[in-house]
Amino acid sequence: MTDSLASCECRIVVCRVNSLSVKVLATAVVMLVVGRPAALISATLKCSPSEIRLDRPESSQQLLVFQHSDQRGADLTHQATYTVRDSSICQVTSRGLVTPRTDGQTLVIIQCDGQSVEVPVKVDGYNRPPPIEFGREVIPILAKAGCSSSGCHGKAEGQNGFLLSIFGSDPELDFDALSKHGRARRIQLAAPERSLLLRKATGELPHGGGQRFESDGIWYRRVARWIAEGAQWTETADGQIVSIEVEPAQAILSVRGTQQLRVTAIDRAGRRHCVTREADFQSNSKAIAVVDQNGRVAVNEVAGAAAILVRYMGHVTVCRVTLPQSGFVMERPAESNFIDTLVWKRLQELGIPAGARCDDAMYLRRVYLDTIGTLPTVAEARAFLADQSPDKRGRLADELLHRDEYADYWSMIWGDLFGADREKLGGPGAVAMSRWLRTQFRQNRPYDQWVREVVTAKGDPTRETPAGFFLVHNNTEEMSRAVSQIFLGVRIECAQCHHHPFERWSQNDYYALAGVFSGVKAKATPHGGKKIVGGTASPLNHPRTGKPVDIAPLGGEPLELTGDTRRELAEWMTAADNPFVAKALVNRLWAHYFGRGLVDPVDDMRSTNPASNERLLDALADHFVKSGFDIHEITRVMLASQTYQRSFVTQ
Repeated sequence: MTDSLASCECRIVVCRVNSLSVKVLATAVVMLVVGRPAALISATLKCSPSEIRLDRPESSQQLLVFQHSDQRGADLTHQATYTVRDSSICQVTSRGLVTPRTDGQTLVIIQCDGQSVEVPVKVDGYNRPPPIEFGREVIPILAKAGCSSSGCHGKAEGQNGFLLSIFGSDPELDFDALSKHGRARRIQLAAPERSLLLRKATGELPHGGGQRFESDGIWYRRVARWIAEGAQWTETADGQIVSIEVEPAQAILSVRGTQQLRVTAIDRAGRRHCVTREADFQSNSKAIAVVDQNGRVAVNEVAGAAAILVRYMGHVTVCRVTLPQSGFVMERPAESNFIDTLVWKRLQELGIPAGARCDDAMYLRRVYLDTIGTLPTVAEARAFLADQSPDKRGRLADELLHRDEYADYWSMIWGDLFGADREKLGGPGAVAMSRWLRTQFRQNRPYDQWVREVVTAKGDPTRETPAGFFLVHNNTEEMSRAVSQIFLGVRIECAQCHHHPFERWSQNDYYALAGVFSGVKAKATPHGGKKIVGGTASPLNHPRTGKPVDIAPLGGEPLELTGDTRRELAEWMTAADNPFVAKALVNRLWAHYFGRGLVDPVDDMRSTNPASNERLLDALADHFVKSGFDIHEITRVMLASQTYQRSFVTQ
């Protein structure tokens, strides 16, 4: 019902992104200000990092060059010129990538706009390098070259008898595929340069994927050295990568501006490795920003914001890039609550004007349709328009939340989410589910309580309970996917077959969550019906290894297998510090009342799909939790905001 003018009006007020063809991203915390007049700042040339150490022949370090003043300024990495005092020690490309040539120490001299800076370089692992670690050094190359993508050898059935894990998510499988499968024909230990792996990757032999390596490049030399060392599985205990960072994490660019990114991997020992060459980059809005394979971001003239996905060894992060609309200074409208404060701030950063305050007739129609799904009667409309009280809008919103139509309307919305229809539940079951949902909204029952009741539901689905949820989703994996998508806002199904391509979730995470529901059964009753029972859960086996996966919530610690494990999951979900549930609910409400979620789609919340205004999403979730998970209260805050009361016509 909200595909009405009311929804359209609010959609444009908050983001006005449709007219710009963008998705607005999070409020910047660390700003990269590009294009500030030189006369206004006293800047000196800076380089990051301030010193370089290269510890093996195939290592590299991406430099970032910029003007340093009161704030970090324009990216000059591709405008600067680079020279090496002793070019026998290392070399540097025109885009600031430093690679070694032999052991020793020297200086990289960077010059730009009449200024210069020197960066010390030490190479100490070139002549006697440590052995290649397959998982940390070879797998990223195969992933970046596209060998382990879903369009090549990473798809479920592989390609031409050669199967790799998707995006290198399973190094052990990939090691076996390269060194053991196919009678080990892909590598030649005695003559690495004759290895099928290298000859196809360089295009020396016909290859459906074309040339993937340069025959004299770092990737070729690294893989060749791994083969020459015996193609061993060499991995140090503290060498596993635990996280990645992208620098800068936020960037505000000017029209036609660029920004070089640098990706750093951090291992268990805390050591930092530049992996910009091996990281994969992808823009979520190419109309705003594009990024090349080397991590150089470029924007055109379309104002807005984009997220640059950075992926490396199963880890993901994002750089948020913003191009403000030029030639506009927003005047902040009045504020009613924290929503307005955070929305106006974000619109100022983007250079997007807010709409004018809507008139009473527009507000009346909007709030009725959004809140109870119907238009006001003639008498109600006349009474509201004739009322001159300054607080009449707030009073109307509160009245609507207590009307029977509110409970009817929202029980219908959530009934659709639960899949509560007669085809799946039968007539009595569908009615029972609808009645239960209506009671939750009529009584304004705290959201955490009724989430807990859904997750742990059991009994007769034809009675007024949410037990029918587990008839609609009638197997272990469907149950876990539904709970994750509806209540956590996370689409976990991608991890059923392989590592999630855009998030940290692995097959282990998928089967760990699914295991929670392994004890849920639908048992026949003497009267020909079914009832839901919840027994002790049993770990599910990993589809590849065949080993049982510890039962655990998403990103949480393993659960104890005592009684119905769903109770422990429900306690985790409804905890005040749960990272998903409150955000997922307020995002759904925001999408309903404003036409578009802060995270869109609303059930695809992940770090690589950031909110249009992350500080606002955090503030809404925090307010919701502190209110005792009160849906009426968080709805009142949204409806009382000046943001909700804006017109679709901009000032």
